Amino acid sequence: MKEKLARLWKEYSTEWKEKVEWPALPQLFSTTVAVLVGSLLLAVAIGLIDLVFSTIMRGVYSIF
Repeated sequence: MKEKLARLWKEYSTEWKEKVEWPALPQLFSTTVAVLVGSLLLAVAIGLIDLVFSTIMRGVYSIF
């Protein structure tokens, strides 16, 4: 069992070092900024939709 785990760990570490193509720092930075901006825009859009629907529902509830 220990041999299997050791071999598996060695294969994983070899794959991470040799086969995985890691992004360069500028690319990593730009994609991180893009994800943050996209997340912020999505949060604002969902907040506005929620505000509109809650305003509509308050108006409907005030009728009854």
